[in-house]
Amino acid sequence: MVDKLSKSLDEIWEEKSEKWKKRQGSEGNVQRNSRQRNRSHPYRRNYLKEKTSRKGPRILKVSGDSNVRSVAGGIAGVCRSGLEAPIILATGPTAINQAVKAISIARGFLCDDNLDLRAKCEFEDIKGFKTKIKLSKAASKPRAPKISEDDLYVLPKSDAFKVAGAIAARIRESRHNPTSSASTLSSKAVGILAKGSAAVSIMIKSISVARGYLDEENIDILFVPIFVEKETVISSNKGRE
Repeated sequence: MVDKLSKSLDEIWEEKSEKWKKRQGSEGNVQRNSRQRNRSHPYRRNYLKEKTSRKGPRILKVSGDSNVRSVAGGIAGVCRSGLEAPIILATGPTAINQAVKAISIARGFLCDDNLDLRAKCEFEDIKGFKTKIKLSKAASKPRAPKISEDDLYVLPKSDAFKVAGAIAARIRESRHNPTSSASTLSSKAVGILAKGSAAVSIMIKSISVARGYLDEENIDILFVPIFVEKETVISSNKGRE
């Protein structure tokens, strides 16, 4: 008590100010470190804690600058945790291309878990490129790509509505063909090849339009993206141009 009384008011104020600055500095470092961890791992979340509090599927927004492996890791993490597969939102050809790549990579990440992904797409505005891709889980391993001469090949300048018509026609043909076997993948699937952001975005729009064409017949379309070798694509499309 005597020491405090012997000090001037200025000295007492300086001591308290220094203590306050030190305390604020330590708290600020903790907050900055926490923000840095969150920024460096944008898809690293505790999905198990969110399982009970979040209703409906998670929504992942993908842009043209998104890291496809990070997005794929986020998709795989949600699926492994037991949650419903996420919904992906993408606007613009580049973003749609990144989203499709991420889904394909995520399928590889989930291979050891005996899980696969199926995708269903729809466009908010069919004249634009704002799409929603709803993913669902399948209890199977991804199949190897099978390239066929009958596959559709989408180019950057392809008409999405014409491609959609071709998709719908092939699905109707395989559905009503009495000689086709319902147990084979070829009787139900339509192969579509696309390369580059413009072509991939047109492919996704074509699938969305084809869903509308088949809606009255109670037929829906799921798509499964996968990477194929460049040489295989070229050889399977010789003579088409």
